[in-house]
Amino acid sequence: MSLLEITGNVVNSIFATNPLSNPPILISIALVLIIAAILAVISKLLKQQFILAYILTGIILGPLVLGLVTDRTLINGFAEVGICLLLFAAGLEMSLKKLKETIGTSMISGVVQVVVVSLISFFVLIALSFSRVEALWLGIAIAFSSTVVVTKILSDRNELNTLHARFIVGIMLTQDVIAILALAVLTKNLTLAFLLVSLLKISFLLVLAFLFFYLLKILNKRIMQSIELLFIVSLAILFLFVSLAHLLDLSIAIGAFIAGLLLANSSYKLEIETRTRALRDFFSVMFFVSVGLLLTHISTELFLLTIPILLILIIVEPFITALVLKIKGYNTKTSMDIGFSFAQLSEFTLILCLGALSLGIITQRAFDLIVLVAVLSIAATPYTMKLTKPLYSSMGRLLDLIKISSKKEMGFQDSKKKTILIFGCHRMGSIYLKNLEKYQEKIHVIDFNPEIIQAVSKKRISCTYGDANNEEFLDKLSEKDLKIVISTVPRKDDNLLIIKSFKERKPNIFVVATAQKIDEALEFYKAGADYVLLPIIIGAEQCLNMIKNLNKKEFSNLKSEHIKYLQDLHRYLY
Repeated sequence: MSLLEITGNVVNSIFATNPLSNPPILISIALVLIIAAILAVISKLLKQQFILAYILTGIILGPLVLGLVTDRTLINGFAEVGICLLLFAAGLEMSLKKLKETIGTSMISGVVQVVVVSLISFFVLIALSFSRVEALWLGIAIAFSSTVVVTKILSDRNELNTLHARFIVGIMLTQDVIAILALAVLTKNLTLAFLLVSLLKISFLLVLAFLFFYLLKILNKRIMQSIELLFIVSLAILFLFVSLAHLLDLSIAIGAFIAGLLLANSSYKLEIETRTRALRDFFSVMFFVSVGLLLTHISTELFLLTIPILLILIIVEPFITALVLKIKGYNTKTSMDIGFSFAQLSEFTLILCLGALSLGIITQRAFDLIVLVAVLSIAATPYTMKLTKPLYSSMGRLLDLIKISSKKEMGFQDSKKKTILIFGCHRMGSIYLKNLEKYQEKIHVIDFNPEIIQAVSKKRISCTYGDANNEEFLDKLSEKDLKIVISTVPRKDDNLLIIKSFKERKPNIFVVATAQKIDEALEFYKAGADYVLLPIIIGAEQCLNMIKNLNKKEFSNLKSEHIKYLQDLHRYLY
């Protein structure tokens, strides 16, 4: 008898003699939270995602290992409430403004990515002896990537405001919409009639949400008078739409998502997110634990099946994404940075597969495969996001060989000598441009956002479309006439590369870098920067001086002047 079996028997014997009147549910929840907390602490120490800890908790407590939690009613209850809160949170994140911002490149990339990856996965799964129906739904599920995992990593790296982060989030929002549509038509026998009826049902829920939105606008002031009432009303709307979705024979996830979408565009979105976060986090834990609980076996055969799926996720999906972005005019480095962020399975993948398993569309073997791939791919995400550099020489050159219409050479250049070089021209960079207008003929701007380059070109300011994190690109820039190099880019690695590149070639050049943290600023000085800007500290000092020296009337005048300045600054490029 193995150690795990002995442990399971001992714990089961303890449960059998427990004096509580109804021990299974209470002790099951206690076990889930205790084991999840221990594994979450270990995950934090190992710099892994908490989702892994929660799925592993389910695997340990489920039939695969200890078999301590076997009540399927309890498991399904955990999963359903967890799905509702997760999809509600996803809907809250998808305001109409964000949807508008993702139209265009992000949406095209997302749709192409999902379609191509689904087709490739479908044929690979057919080759691995899965049925056509299973291969179809598994292929669709494999195409979705985790917004939660990737945004957390980007946040930890302080990269959420970068261009590639905006595209990553935009593409993932597109994936989320496609996933919701997939949930709506999840059935064994998919027909055109079923598809049309499902879309009509979703349309009905959306119209109802639209009416509720205007009703809430009328009741807004009264509801907001009580935070507790706002919390209860938000949950009531959530479960109302979940119930309606159930009555319409749709996935409850669709109702939860639409409820979130409704409240995302209300005046009190932030308050709703804050009040529901703790509840969402608790039941999200339960959902991911329930996924692990439903895993029934792991074998050598199953591990071998994960290899082609992981190759699709780690190589094929990033390449397809990078290719679409390259076609849309973004350089190879940026395209690959974005592409390699999609090498993991999503929460929507697990939700879709859980629904497919309950409907008998996929087998337990297929579900076990998806869970195992999810665990491995999520664990590998921090490392796969760094694959751009090692694979740049091979995949990057392949992308460069493809003859496509590109914006790589876009920009405006004249023959005049340039003494000032500015990296990044969106926020801080536009301030430099506006205030250095009399030196405009001596300035050259570099940015890897085509929209920024187009705006600068229209002003007849010398500019080049390029990436500050590309060493080959920096080496091609002439330093002959340069006297000042200013970097407004937020990323630490980019600034270090700029400092190193120019200081090695021309030690007397004056280099200004921008840091987000004090330790970064000290590192930039050590690398050779002549001056380092810390926007947060400068802003805090300026604000403190104003508070000390200005009265209420002067602040009012300052506010009006500031609004006008910001509007002028925004209009300067756009």
